[in-house]
Amino acid sequence: MFSGIGGFREGLNRAGGFSCVGHCEIDKYADRSYRAIFNTEGEWFCNDAKKIRPEELPEFDLLCGGFPCQAFSVAGKRQGFEDARGTLFFEIARLVKARRPPYLLLENVPGLLSHNKGATFNTILYTLYELGYHVEWQVLNSKDFGVPQSRKRVYLIGYLDERCAGKILPFTGANKKALVQIVPGCQGSRVYSKDGLSCTITSTAGGMGGKTGLYDVGVPIKENTKKGYKMAYEGDSIDLGYAGMNTRRGRVGHQVAHTLTTGSTQGTVHFVDLDSRLRVTEVARCITTRQNSLSDKHLGERSGALEEEGPRAVLTPERENVRQQGRRMKAPEEEMFTLTAQDRHGVCYEGRIRRLTPRECLRLQGYYEEQIDKILELNSDAQAYKQAGNGVTVNVIEAIGRRLFQVHSGIHVLQ
Repeated sequence: MFSGIGGFREGLNRAGGFSCVGHCEIDKYADRSYRAIFNTEGEWFCNDAKKIRPEELPEFDLLCGGFPCQAFSVAGKRQGFEDARGTLFFEIARLVKARRPPYLLLENVPGLLSHNKGATFNTILYTLYELGYHVEWQVLNSKDFGVPQSRKRVYLIGYLDERCAGKILPFTGANKKALVQIVPGCQGSRVYSKDGLSCTITSTAGGMGGKTGLYDVGVPIKENTKKGYKMAYEGDSIDLGYAGMNTRRGRVGHQVAHTLTTGSTQGTVHFVDLDSRLRVTEVARCITTRQNSLSDKHLGERSGALEEEGPRAVLTPERENVRQQGRRMKAPEEEMFTLTAQDRHGVCYEGRIRRLTPRECLRLQGYYEEQIDKILELNSDAQAYKQAGNGVTVNVIEAIGRRLFQVHSGIHVLQ
C-alpha cells in the first residue's frame, strides 16, 4: 500500500524469497515510475486505498505500507488523525482485519512517536494489538545501511506468530557509505597529503598566523552559534533550508547527507586546486599572504593543493548567505542530508555550491543506475525530487526483509 516508486518492493526483491502480488498508489507519476522499474503485468492494482475491497485482494503473507507521513512530520503542521492523510492508517487496519496476513511492515517519520504526546502512536499500536498482532518497532537511520543519507524513520513489524518475537528487530551496528560514493568526481577529503611534505609556513593576512599544509581548508557557514558561523570542510553537506530563520543550528552535516525531501535543499562543497597545472599534488606549495581560510569564495587558496577532489553536501544552496542553525556542509565520505518533499539540497563543486541532482537523490535512496535512468526518462526534475523524498530507503527494507524471511523460513521448518 502507498507504494510510491517501489522502495518496499525493490528492497524485498533484493532480500530474496518475496514475490509481489500487487500494489496501491494514488500518485499517477509515482505509479508510472513504479511500472517502469517493475514488471506488473497480471498483478492486482488499485489507485485509491479507500476503494480497496478486501475480498478482491489476492492471497498474500506480508502487507507493506509507508502510510503518508506529512500528517505526523515535525516539518508539517502535525495534524495527525485530524488530517485526511493521517486517517489512511485505518485503511491498513481495515484490510488487515479482513485478511489477517501473517506479517506487517509499516514505515513512518519519527514524529509519529511524539505526535499528540504519544497518543497517536499508542492508538496505532493498540489498534494492531486488538487485531491480534504482536508489534515491535525501531527508529532506523538510512546512513547505517549503506547509503550516505541521515534519514531516520520508524519501522513497525507486526506478526501473528509470537515465535517471531525479538528475531526481526532490533538492528544494531552500522554499514556506512560515504557521500563521495554518491556524488561523482569525489575521491577523498584531505587538502594535503599526511604522508607528503608540508608547505612552507608564511604569514597570513588578518593576523591569523602561519599555517602548514596539514590543515583542512573550511568554509564558514553562517548559523546561530557564538561565533556566528560553523566551519564546513570538504565532503560536508550543508542544509540551506528555512534560510530566513536565524535561530537554527545543525546546518553542516559531518560526512552525511541530511534527510531528503521532495524538493532540493541540500548541497555539498567541493574545493579544487586553482593552479590549473596540477589537480592532484604530492607536495604542497607555499601558502602565501593571500591564503585566508575564512574567505567565502576561497579566492586566496592558490596554494591550496587538494590531494584528491571531493564534492560536499550542501543544504539549500540558494540561501548560503543567511545565518542558519546547524551544519550546512559535509565531508566527502559523509552521508547526504535527509531527502524530504521540499528538498533543496546541493553540492559545492569546484568552489561553487550546487543542488543535488535528481539522480543523486535517487542514489541516496538506494536505487540502481538502470532504475534511475527509467525514472528520469519519464519525469520532470520536480517529480523526480518528490518521488525520491517521499520514498523509503531500499537498503533498509532489504535488511529487514532478510531478517523477516529467515525468521519465517525457520518457523516453517519447525512446523
